[in-house]
Amino acid sequence: MYSKRSNTKGSNRLADVNISIDKGSLRLQFSTRVSQEFYSKRQAYKGLGRADTPENRQWANGIARRIQADIDHPDGGLFDPTLAKYLDIKPMLATVIQLPGVKTLPKLGDLWEKFMNYKLNTQQITESTHRTLYQTTYTNLLAPYLDKDFGEETANLIISSLNTKKTGKYLTKTLYGTLSTLSQWAINNNLGVNRDYFSEVKDSYRVPKKSKQLQEEEDYKAYSIEERDLIIQAFYLSEKDGEKKIAPLIEFLFLTGCRHGEAFALKWKDIKFETGWIVFDESYSYSLKKSKTTKTEVIRWFKMKNMNRLINLLINLKGESKQPDELVFSNKGTYYDSPKIRVGWNHNNHKNQQGKFYEYPGVVTRLAERGLIHGYLKPYSTRHTFISIQANNGADLGLLADSCGNSVDNLIKYYLQPDKERVLRDI
Repeated sequence: MYSKRSNTKGSNRLADVNISIDKGSLRLQFSTRVSQEFYSKRQAYKGLGRADTPENRQWANGIARRIQADIDHPDGGLFDPTLAKYLDIKPMLATVIQLPGVKTLPKLGDLWEKFMNYKLNTQQITESTHRTLYQTTYTNLLAPYLDKDFGEETANLIISSLNTKKTGKYLTKTLYGTLSTLSQWAINNNLGVNRDYFSEVKDSYRVPKKSKQLQEEEDYKAYSIEERDLIIQAFYLSEKDGEKKIAPLIEFLFLTGCRHGEAFALKWKDIKFETGWIVFDESYSYSLKKSKTTKTEVIRWFKMKNMNRLINLLINLKGESKQPDELVFSNKGTYYDSPKIRVGWNHNNHKNQQGKFYEYPGVVTRLAERGLIHGYLKPYSTRHTFISIQANNGADLGLLADSCGNSVDNLIKYYLQPDKERVLRDI
């Protein structure tokens, strides 16, 4: 078919087919003339689904030599472009599996545990992300497969299961990306994984786009000034002790736009009345049950000069007896947390002595059900509301972003709800 090209003695390169590496996995690489003749492309490749190990490379070189021999055969026509003739050879595969040093497939659970610790120890994820997203959310989704060998069969089971999920599409896409990263990490560290089974699905999986009407509805991120004040007042006037007790905390969150964990960890020594600053240098994590650095790991100074409502709130809370290391917002001497806020804001579930569950709507849920506010927004809307009110009333965006611990771009992209009633000036 083709004449042989001379090779330098000792060279491993063949005339028309060679072995190359793609992301740690072996593949066949065909010459331009074979690629154009049989595959109608300038450069054709075929992944072999095995990591680049000495044993697997020996196996791959054997396949390449057989293909080259068929291409060079004087009778012609022996080359099989589908490659089934060369790859579906059971005796050869069995021989390779039995070679010394070839690892069996690892259990997904063992590999997943090592991978999570690797991500944490190399500071690619925070301790909080490790605990909540990886150890809890992702692990729960992978639970049915953790005791299985991490090979093609298990990968296909995971993909089939995740693809049938009706909700959590964005989470599914991020998990595919994480499993692809895990596979590449395992291949590169020679942990017995032969290929990245999630490489294609992570790119092809699509999160459905929302209709324009739904996008406009979900773009509603913040409450107006009037709605904000109505919510605050409802907490103060509530007949439920738990709701009334967190009223000052809710007001503080609305008036500063700080992250909730930052308010939970705030101490009186962080309130600088004499100079007009609030120092946010810690954040309480409910998942870790401890105080840690802020999300951005930056000590942030919040300027409260001229913010008389906020200043008066803090003066009234402090009184005469508060010590510097006491929490500004204390739940019987300990930290508040996100679940306690959600109970007062959203709803509270109660189980009576007969085992029957009752759900009591929280302050914001009740207001939304009565039509007194636009609709129900999650507790973190306190931050969106502060940013939107400030920006829409002429606050300097640079100062606002610095006060909230964000860049101006992220502030506009993720938090700001533009005032749709505003118009351009007639200048």
